[in-house]
Amino acid sequence: MIKEVSFSLLLSTIKPLGLKTASGVDSSQFAPLPSGPVSVVVPGTETIQSLHPVQFCGEDVPLHQTAVTRRWVTVLLQQSRHRDYLLRLRKRAVHFFPIIEPILAKYRIPRDFRFLPLVESDLTANSISPKGAAGYWQLMPQTAREMGLVVEPGRDERKDLRKATIAACRYLRGLYAELGSWSLVAAAYNSGASHVQDHIEKQNNRSYFALRLHRETRMYLYRVLAYKELLTRPRLYRDMISSDVLSDLTRPVPGERFQPGVVPYQPPVVRSGPEPEPTWGPRKRNFLEEALAQIIGEDEPGTRDDDDAGAPSMSSSPVQPTSAMAGLMGLRVLRFRRRSLYQVFLAAKRKFQPLFDWDWV
Repeated sequence: MIKEVSFSLLLSTIKPLGLKTASGVDSSQFAPLPSGPVSVVVPGTETIQSLHPVQFCGEDVPLHQTAVTRRWVTVLLQQSRHRDYLLRLRKRAVHFFPIIEPILAKYRIPRDFRFLPLVESDLTANSISPKGAAGYWQLMPQTAREMGLVVEPGRDERKDLRKATIAACRYLRGLYAELGSWSLVAAAYNSGASHVQDHIEKQNNRSYFALRLHRETRMYLYRVLAYKELLTRPRLYRDMISSDVLSDLTRPVPGERFQPGVVPYQPPVVRSGPEPEPTWGPRKRNFLEEALAQIIGEDEPGTRDDDDAGAPSMSSSPVQPTSAMAGLMGLRVLRFRRRSLYQVFLAAKRKFQPLFDWDWV
């Protein structure tokens, strides 16, 4: 169960933000709890807003830490003030996310990285940084060439959304293999892997939220998270953003798969017909009995009991026809669940014990 934390627990966090605590509460009587929603007072109002847990690629944001909460609330409030800009990004995301998401899934990149181009380029192809990064993912020329893109006068594939996304995914996979944390990967994408690695070694810490990085990289992931939360769960921050911004973020947009803040309804899967048999393990239906019943019925017509709704048992007939016995032996072989009987031969030859024995009835 998630425990509620009083907003007074974050007195040291609220003061730098210009927030105020409720009257009559002695904050010295409390200590911050390690988890659960954290409540703050919205600037300029008496409204208490609960900060719900936030994750990036499955990694929890430690909102119980004073510095983390201060940065998160500051960035969230700043991003939520740009009403027209947020609406424009939302409309672009409707068209571009269906192209980006399948590529991320193919390269096993978490879906939260789809919000990186919003921070990097505002999802525009012609965005160019002072250092030379360009395109939707703001790839540097050398990095883009290493990832297989053509970057030359008159032809820059960084402006091709599909190709640039593939190159970015390859680059992200390499960063993850080196750093082992998606939050650190996002930081390295912004400032470079060497910069992040140097700070990790100097500070002996592998948590993005605890590392002392330069300001742009230190706030980078919070900006990504702000876009993620405002575009997908705006109703959770209704007390922190204006009613006009909330209206824009929740108004249906043509082509959008589901309304932000509402979990899309997934109807239960209704299967017609018998349930498919599992690949391994015991079978629910006795296919051998059913097959033998058909064989016996063909060889000895009229021998089946009309009152028996199921297939006759193998043990009920002491003398089986020749064809039935042949079918029995064949089906015994087929019911041995291995990809190939040749694998069984190799296992016996190498004196390995097979994992499964014959599946006798």
